[in-house]
Formats: sequence, C-alpha cells, structure tokens
Amino acid sequence: MLKKVSELLHPALLANVTQQQQVVARFQALPKLRLSKEPVKKEAAILIPLCLVDGKLSLLYTLRSNKLRNHRGQVSFPGGMKDARDASYETCAVREFVEETGLPKESVRVWGRGNTIIPYFGPSITPIVGHVADFAPSQLRLSTDEVAKVFTVPVELFASAANRRHTQYRANYTMPVFVNGDETVWGITAIITHLFLTALLPGAYSASLPFVRKYEALKS
Repeated sequence: MLKKVSELLHPALLANVTQQQQVVARFQALPKLRLSKEPVKKEAAILIPLCLVDGKLSLLYTLRSNKLRNHRGQVSFPGGMKDARDASYETCAVREFVEETGLPKESVRVWGRGNTIIPYFGPSITPIVGHVADFAPSQLRLSTDEVAKVFTVPVELFASAANRRHTQYRANYTMPVFVNGDETVWGITAIITHLFLTALLPGAYSASLPFVRKYEALKS
C-alpha cells in the first residue's frame, strides 16, 4: 500500500540526521545512470536543496540566465564545474549554490551525495543532497550573469502523478517532465528530481514511467 506523502514530508526531517542518512542511503542504492561510454573529461556537482516554505518542504531550483553560453533559459539545480578550488563534490556544489543565490554558506546543511550521473554529453554530474536552514526569499542575492531567477516547488506537488508527464524517445527510453510549478522541469534536472523523489518518498512516489514498446499507426 502506498504511504501518504504527508507522512514522509514532515518539517522535522530537516532536523533528523538519522532520517536524512536513510534518504541518502536509498539515493545511493538506486541504479547508476551512465548514458555515455566515453571517458569522463569534466566533472560537475549540483546541490539538491530542500527548504521550508510556508511550512512545506520544498525543492529549490534556478532558471539559468539567457546570458550563459550553454543551457540558457533552462531549469536546473544550483551547481557547476568542479575545479582546483574544490576539495570535494560537496564543496563544489555548496560553492556554486552560494555564488548563484547569494545565500550564506553557513545556511547549507549537507546530507550526503548520490551516484554520479554520466549524461550523453557534457560533464559528469554528482548530486549532493542538503537543505537550506531558515530559508527566506528576501535574502536571495542572485548572480544575474548566471541565474535569471530562483523558485521553489513544494515536494508534494511534484510527488503527485497529476503533475508529472513523460517524453518517450525513439532510442527506447522515457524521461519524466514535471509541470504546474513556476517552470516546467525537464531534461537531466527532471531525471535527478525523479531519482531523488524515489529515495525521499519510498512507498509514496511512483517511480514507474510509462513506456510503449511498439507504436502502431492510427488507421484512417
């Protein structure tokens, strides 16, 4: 029987280290995603930031600036390329989060990391799970060269099947698409959201995506 999402999204989760570790363990136990066989040449890390907004556990996303060369105008989690300054993927994700949002580093509580994802192209992506303590939108100071806006979505919204769509590709795979938030979440960000919700909401979030094995032409 499916659990109620509300049973798993109590705000007390942000103070319960044991439950946080359990979420990370489930996240790490998910199948590893490697879509390219090419050697990894560049590495990136992103932060999956939970925060409390109007008493509801929410996910924080950024809308990438149109000033950027790559992926402009797309929804993403805060993050970026790992460089020599970064001692770890966690350090990279938090640094990029601070640079993009202007929120203080001290507000970020890191839970742990998920499996590194190897996309079809571009850098590998290591997702870091954490939350933002005492989140207040008024404290945001965006790096407008990188970020057009920051928005939050209640987890329960994207956990509902009514707010999830999918795109099936001819290469025989299906990708989730999340709708009815401030922005449509698709692409690799939707995949990471989908995987994280699977770990965060065991027994409450349906991880199954529709897939039609054979399309047949409609008869006229």
